[in-house]
Amino acid sequence: MKRIAVFAKRPVPGRVKSRLSPALPAALACDLYRGMLQDALAAAAGAGAEQRWLYWAEADGPGVGLDAWGGFRETAQRGGTLGERLAGAFAELIPAAGDRAVVIGADCPPLDGGVAGAAFAALAEADLVLGPTVDGGYYLVGLARPAPALFRGIDWSTPQVLEQTLERAARAGLAARRLGPLDDIDTPADLVRFIARAALDPDPARAAGTRRALEGMALLPG
Repeated sequence: MKRIAVFAKRPVPGRVKSRLSPALPAALACDLYRGMLQDALAAAAGAGAEQRWLYWAEADGPGVGLDAWGGFRETAQRGGTLGERLAGAFAELIPAAGDRAVVIGADCPPLDGGVAGAAFAALAEADLVLGPTVDGGYYLVGLARPAPALFRGIDWSTPQVLEQTLERAARAGLAARRLGPLDDIDTPADLVRFIARAALDPDPARAAGTRRALEGMALLPG
């Protein structure tokens, strides 16, 4: 069975996209994050997985409407570090031989269902698939079997994340594939680059949730 999960934080001002402040006030950063989360859910819904999950970083708090996408199950991430939470999620998402699982975040509006679906195609031939971000991390990770050692000792939120993960994959004997690189939105500079590309993009359906949020702030033409 193919399963996809979105790792997300509850949309609370001051607790999401804090690195965008003070360029973007906390309330507006939260509005932007809510739009990016909607795009992540849309990407997961279009990936062709038999099961879709939303893994919240917090057990309780405000959610986001799932009716537009349907079929999502909600649960809480378990563990202290991001590595522990990812390892725990993959143990749940891959309960049997032959299962495949992909985890995405809510920080990469260019990620769509086609890219997420390509990750499952890569897992037909590989043990691990990674979608690299231009800042040295990754926007997607997929596995054909649980591999908890893959997520141990990683310097999270640094430019070394991707290379350290690939090093651990090689040590564990995992055949790895990479998808094309995409930009996520963590900093004001990231946001400026996204706005510049979105303003020239003729397809309003691409990253629609993020675009709507930026249009509501008058940062992107409607």
